[in-house]
Amino acid sequence: MDQCIFTAVRKANRVLFRHYQDALSETGVSIVQLSILRALERQGPLALSRLADDLAMERTSLYRTIEPLIDSGAVHVESALTGKSKVAKLTVEGLSTIERVMPFWAKAQERVLNEVALTDVPNFQCTLNAIAKLST
Repeated sequence: MDQCIFTAVRKANRVLFRHYQDALSETGVSIVQLSILRALERQGPLALSRLADDLAMERTSLYRTIEPLIDSGAVHVESALTGKSKVAKLTVEGLSTIERVMPFWAKAQERVLNEVALTDVPNFQCTLNAIAKLST
């Protein structure tokens, strides 16, 4: 094997991050913030620790990244009914934000799919998901 998988994935991650970040730049929402919003949309209210784990983020990075979403009213965070954890919940403003940002995301997604010529997207995503599960 000529190339380290880690190096290839890291390089691809950096390029993809910049690509999506640039595509969303005029929305005022970062690609990581959109990922947070979409996770809450799909899964409903989540403890911040669970949200960080699901997104493979350090908790401090999640807290720093979610703060502008809280300030804008897109996400509401409150103490859990039991324990010390905090729970994040998508608001109506958050749903509106997703709706506003998704066309920019879709354009970036389409460009990646066209330029990379992925013919088997489900298989590719399955491979990426398998890699992500290595940490669990």
